[in-house]
Amino acid sequence: MFIWSALAHLIALTSPGPDTAIVIRQVSIYGRIEGFKTALGIGVGIYAHCLLAINGISLIILSNDFYKFIISIVGGTYIAYLGISMYFNNSSSEINNTNTKNKNSFTIGLITNIFNIKAFLFFVSLFSVLLDSMNGIFYYLYPIYFSLTSALWFIFLSYILTISKYKNFNIITNVYITSIMALILFLIGFYIIYTSIYEYF
Repeated sequence: MFIWSALAHLIALTSPGPDTAIVIRQVSIYGRIEGFKTALGIGVGIYAHCLLAINGISLIILSNDFYKFIISIVGGTYIAYLGISMYFNNSSSEINNTNTKNKNSFTIGLITNIFNIKAFLFFVSLFSVLLDSMNGIFYYLYPIYFSLTSALWFIFLSYILTISKYKNFNIITNVYITSIMALILFLIGFYIIYTSIYEYF
């Protein structure tokens, strides 16, 4: 059962979503190293989701429509804000400024993942299947595995996005790609907010 769960997790990782968009944002503005830090923040967020799911806390949260609504609104607003700030950073001279302080890449990755309601739902579903087989040390190993593979995937993504030696294909030096990603990030946030309001009311 773990193999199928691990496969489902890998498929979910490679599917475009807020985590992918936020890694691309940090890489495009600040470079590869900040993408790595964002990936680590996402990994810690995944670990937190695993612990919440194992202990039943996520299930309690998801059973309350108001809690789900608040989490979705906060997460969607934050992602939309990051998209807007990415666009204005792109318009200014902030891109490629490696000396810029307060990049907060780790924190941004962590917050984006923690407030991702789909991550709540995914890991509740995942661990509802896995709990029966989680005996002894596996209780500790499974969350570590999912968080580690998540971080490694986004580290790999950060590397791939900046590997090209050609300016037009390297995301950090291509203004047009950065603007498109800023729009996509904003639309993801807006969509989360819209669907949350529609489903709640």
